[in-house]
Amino acid sequence: MKTGYYLRKIRLMLYENVSGIKRPAIRGSFIGILAASMIGFFLVIAEVGFDVDFVLREWYNERLEWIINFLMVMYSIQVLMIFFPGQPGITRTNIVIKLLILFLLSLHFFDFIPFDISIESTSGYKLEWLFNYGLIIIIMFRSWSRIANNLYSSSITSEKLFVISFISLIAVGTMLLLLPVSTTHQISFTDALFTSTSAVCVTGLTTLDTATEFTWFGKMVILFLFQLGGIGVMTFTSFFASVGRSKHSLSEGNALTSMVVAKNMRKLFTALYAVIIVTFIVEIFGTILIYLQLPQSEFPDNISRFTFALFHAVSSFCNAGFSLAPNGLMNNIFYHEWGIQMTIAWLVIFGGLGFFIITNYMERFGLSMRNFIKHTILGKASKFEPNLININSRLVVRTTFWLLVIGTGLFMLFENNSMLSGLRWDEKIYTAFFSTVTARTAGFNTIDYEFILLPSTLLIIILMWIGASPGSTGGGIKTSTFAVAFLTAFSLGRGKSTTHFHNRELSRQSGRKAMVVIFFSIFAILLATMLLAWFEPGVSLERLLFEAFSAFGTVGLSMNLTASLSEQSKYVLIFLMFLGRIGIITLFVAFIRKTRFLLFSYPEEELFI
Repeated sequence: MKTGYYLRKIRLMLYENVSGIKRPAIRGSFIGILAASMIGFFLVIAEVGFDVDFVLREWYNERLEWIINFLMVMYSIQVLMIFFPGQPGITRTNIVIKLLILFLLSLHFFDFIPFDISIESTSGYKLEWLFNYGLIIIIMFRSWSRIANNLYSSSITSEKLFVISFISLIAVGTMLLLLPVSTTHQISFTDALFTSTSAVCVTGLTTLDTATEFTWFGKMVILFLFQLGGIGVMTFTSFFASVGRSKHSLSEGNALTSMVVAKNMRKLFTALYAVIIVTFIVEIFGTILIYLQLPQSEFPDNISRFTFALFHAVSSFCNAGFSLAPNGLMNNIFYHEWGIQMTIAWLVIFGGLGFFIITNYMERFGLSMRNFIKHTILGKASKFEPNLININSRLVVRTTFWLLVIGTGLFMLFENNSMLSGLRWDEKIYTAFFSTVTARTAGFNTIDYEFILLPSTLLIIILMWIGASPGSTGGGIKTSTFAVAFLTAFSLGRGKSTTHFHNRELSRQSGRKAMVVIFFSIFAILLATMLLAWFEPGVSLERLLFEAFSAFGTVGLSMNLTASLSEQSKYVLIFLMFLGRIGIITLFVAFIRKTRFLLFSYPEEELFI
């Protein structure tokens, strides 16, 4: 009894003495972690990004060890504060994460990796150094994710944050690609900005050959950029910032509704985790399939083969269109490798469908499996949930299906005696299907689009303009926009005042948004084409239109024109890629002041159309 009494007294004394310094200690340690990880990040960039000798590299790593020791102290303070009461929202996951980071930081005391390895450099990197680099970058990214998440509570709208996040990532990517270690030779600022924008906006248009003009480091930077750009910077930062937290603010939820669809706040963050998990599962599965089908004779070792497979799996799912093979998929590694081409095509389709559609059908499949087990195996009553597949998923899947079927058929018809001549019927179907799939924002090419016929060019332009689905990694006006506009026009032609699909009436607001997106997309593309024609007087209108639609649709297909464009034309395409990825509606909402709600309406008038 007395022991318990004294323990309670000691705990009360500790609470009274520590509670006053707990909040400043936690805040101070977080600021210390942020500052130290930022300094460490710049030291890593200075060491890895520039060609420094071994002596200077040793000096850099000594300073990095000081930073790691300081980070250990800061995380020790945070872990210590966890065990005192008065900190709301703390979870077991949060405790485990902090303890894990503290454990990883302490490993450098034990010299756990003593040997050296070399990565495209004459002077070797210690593996322990590489481990420290990665750890510092992860800590910095997690700290900045928390800061970015706090911006949701500010007066900045989620649309502005969305735009700013992409601009920031493009700027960081440009800086990293300008480092000497990223390229085999010094490149211009314009080429670095173009490549960074193309990667972040998952386009695939390049002024440089990714396979030959970028080093291993540069290729990994490009991979990092289109992975973040494909899923969305805000999605990643929200994920890292919310892991380990039990409470989320309403402002965070409101900001995430522009990226993740859910029925309520609790399911919103579950859907956020599902986006990240589904992405990595599909990409890992795609990497394995591509790896198993790659000819081993084309690679010096299995690591190169795996890296090659990983790059193309992520590039396919993110609809980025970047390739490590010279001439893209026209290279001998992929040409006539129909298994690899079909794997890439289905990764592109899944990425272009959108995370909401994938998770929606996964939820439906999961319910069907549970009902099957309950009813067939356990003999229990099954659960019925009507309309589990929402109207948006049905519209997107049907539109995607018919675009692929019609596109494949028309491409075979147009190119049967031209580009597809000499191929067997099954090879013609594979090539036509792949060309139709990749035209919808992926940008991989197994044929030379400079030599396709004019009807095929117009077909590819239409597919590039329509693009992928909302909430996906692709661009364009989106399949739902095209479908709503088509259904609205069809209803108007039949004399109906409303638009219906699958026993549902589509809102007038959806129709208005679709018309706005279509009008301004055509306006932006034609304006860009006019500027391109001004800057490139010797190039045909057909090639310029193809380039402009490819940039706006974030596709990446080209008639061998991108690399030869002038500086001015490159900046026109940079803006088009950015506009196509961000979206016209998002850009309008972000920077045009909203009109206050009107308490009156004007008389209605009919106009001659």
